Order: sequence, then structure tokens, then C-alpha cells
Amino acid sequence: MDHITLLIVDDNFVVRMGIRSLLQLQKDIVILGEASTGQEAIQRVQESPVDVVLMDLRMPDMNGIRATAEILRIRPESKVLVLTVVEDPVYLAQAILVGAAGHLVYGHFTSEMLIEAIRTVRSGHTIITPSVASVLLDLANSAITDTQYKTALTTSTPLTPRESEILNLIASGKGNRDIAEILHIEEKTVKNHINNIYSKLHIKSRYEAIRHVLRQPL
Repeated sequence: MDHITLLIVDDNFVVRMGIRSLLQLQKDIVILGEASTGQEAIQRVQESPVDVVLMDLRMPDMNGIRATAEILRIRPESKVLVLTVVEDPVYLAQAILVGAAGHLVYGHFTSEMLIEAIRTVRSGHTIITPSVASVLLDLANSAITDTQYKTALTTSTPLTPRESEILNLIASGKGNRDIAEILHIEEKTVKNHINNIYSKLHIKSRYEAIRHVLRQPL
């Protein structure tokens, strides 16, 4: 059985202990450590990589958004799942924009949902609520200026039909694993296509890919 290694990040000791007591009963989940601050989380990830980081958003020294961005810069292969009391979709969207694979809001999920969410993000899927998805699309639609968009159009190389298909799936919120399953191709092939898309469109992230699609004329 493949094990999922985990780091729990929350400034509340009781919360960390509650999560630990729940997850340590799962045979496929191994808790490698805990952190009470963003800086401590970054240090622990530097010392020992983990598959999934459970990240609180509100912490005294560094908020979870900044910590998430730094952790993913250091360990891009890790997945960050946000666990928070924050319900503001704009704030949650910021966590997704810096790379978090999903979010759960306390009071709106069960222990079974948390366990399933950990397995889901580890497998390469994302967990985004409709309200946050709406904010992401609004941000994407307004974040690029007409001048930037026209410049990208005139300097980019046309995409192949397959690349265009994958780009549209990215814009619809599909992860690499989802795309591979939909198109019946290997996940590695999807990654190669995405790299080609990024190169041709002069972009560096899924967020920029979504912006590109949203700015295309209907």
C-alpha cells in the first residue's frame, strides 16, 4: 500500500491534536510532523518532503497563503490542502492562485470528507467550491489588460487541436489526472502538452492559461 506522508500546520494545538487523532487511524496516511507557524512549516518541509500539507490560513507570524507559496516553491511536488475557518471566497481563491490544491472550511466537512480530500489532492485532483471557482474566473477575466492580451496573440505560436483541447480542459478546472482520463492518454503526455502550451503562449501557470481562454473572442 502506498502511504501518504503528511504535515499538519495550525497555530491551535487542540486543532492539531484533533486532526492527528483522526488521521493516525488511517493505514495509508503517515503523519511526519506538525507546525504551529508558517515559518516552522517551511522549515519542516525543507528538512523532510511530504506528500500533503494541511495548511491553516490565519497564523500569527506568516499567513497560510504566503507559507503555501513558499512551500510549493521549495517542494513543487507537494500538495497543499487548506483547512480553515475562513469562508471568504476571495481569500480562499488567493490560496488557490498561489498553488493550493484545494480547501475545506471547518463546519462544512466531516472526518470522512477530510480523509477523502487528502487522498484526492495527493492523486493530483483539485477541490474547489463553486463560490471560489467563480471568484477565480472573475479575477482571471479582469487581471490581464487589453495591451498584454494583444501582444500575446501577436507573438504566440498557434496551438495544435490537441493542445487547444487540453487548454480548454485546464480552463474548466480539470487537473492533469482528470485530463488524462478524459482524453484516454498518459498523464505524462498531458504534462508534455501543457509545457508546449505554456511555451507557445508565453505563459507560466494554469492561472495564466485560464486568463488566456477567458479573453478569447466568442
